[in-house]
Amino acid sequence: MNTARRRYLQLNSALECLKTATGLNFGQIALARWETWITAPETEGVEWGHVKSCLFVRLTTKDGLYGWGEAFVLPYREKAVAEIIHALGRSASKLKSISPWAFRDLAKHAAACHQSLEFSAASSALEMALWDILGKLLNAPLCDLLGGNYNRAIPIYGNIWSTTQWDVASLETRATDLVAQGYRAIKIHSMLNHTAQDAANCVNQVRAAIGGDIAILVDLDSQNNADAAIQIAQAIEPAHPYWFEEPIDGSDIRALAQIRKDQTLRVVTGEKNCGLAHFRAVLAAGAADILNPDIAAVGGILDLLDIAELADQQGVQISPHCWNSMTVAAAAMLHVCASIPNAEMAEIYPEYIRHGEKFALTAFLLEGEYAHLSNKPGIGVDLNVSALHDLCEHHQSTCLGLAEATC
Repeated sequence: MNTARRRYLQLNSALECLKTATGLNFGQIALARWETWITAPETEGVEWGHVKSCLFVRLTTKDGLYGWGEAFVLPYREKAVAEIIHALGRSASKLKSISPWAFRDLAKHAAACHQSLEFSAASSALEMALWDILGKLLNAPLCDLLGGNYNRAIPIYGNIWSTTQWDVASLETRATDLVAQGYRAIKIHSMLNHTAQDAANCVNQVRAAIGGDIAILVDLDSQNNADAAIQIAQAIEPAHPYWFEEPIDGSDIRALAQIRKDQTLRVVTGEKNCGLAHFRAVLAAGAADILNPDIAAVGGILDLLDIAELADQQGVQISPHCWNSMTVAAAAMLHVCASIPNAEMAEIYPEYIRHGEKFALTAFLLEGEYAHLSNKPGIGVDLNVSALHDLCEHHQSTCLGLAEATC
């Protein structure tokens, strides 16, 4: 039996023991209130790309214990995800025993065979908040509950995502800036507003600018032509990219498998997908070297752990996607990475770090190419509600027995 398989058996055993203990500890826990905040996007004063809206949820029990979660959201869909959170919250409040496992069963039943990314984002946020409550109840960091170790140094990479039209010279400058900050791996979006030839030239020029010791992660942002993606991969092979992300939409499993077969770069997929069935199909088709489900969109931490175990059985690694606030969801991502044996680098958005400092006390420290978790219980992040209100463009609160309030 290999070390990783033994590690997953230990993790599953620990989770089963925790599940039993949770049934006892959560037997008297009941939800009293659930709230959502949608922050306004930040478009001024950022160095590279705009900061999108983020969605946070806080669950509060009748005993006053609370937990934070975060949902992945895209523009124009934020309020829809918030509405799903409040609908699921009403159902969860009726459970006799509330726990991450009980909530997962409820969410799976509600989704049936029609699990959308918005629904999965909502369930991810609520389950995340329940894990935060559980950690606080047991006075233990999330990764300890998952059988991990908060002292583990977690490799990270810096994502150079931009919402603006850029030229290669400005991208080179941004890449060298991040390297100067200590990042040893950077992700570039070479097809953003550019042609395939531009994309290939971009990767090769960035490699020349930052040298051969820094890992370059290339993200094509889901192109619609597999042949073009293969041609780009072949053109950038001399630059030795660390991986080749979303060369085509993750739902096109057959095309992903063909791309992986016809070029040599490691294929990454999964950020826009949810549900165990999808990832099981990707693995069965041999369509990926690395899976990157989003920590705040995949459906929940329990789903992510199941996906990670399935991936490990096929020799596939997990690098959770995290286009989120770099506060609650990022901390949850790092806890998971500290708990699974086949974790790859964790994703960091530098602009979002500074934005999150306006309303959150972080649960981790970034030092060069690594992140280090704190030993705070639960996820370890606490949000300043007053500061959050100042940044909020939509707040909704539901209390048992009281009317909903929206501002």
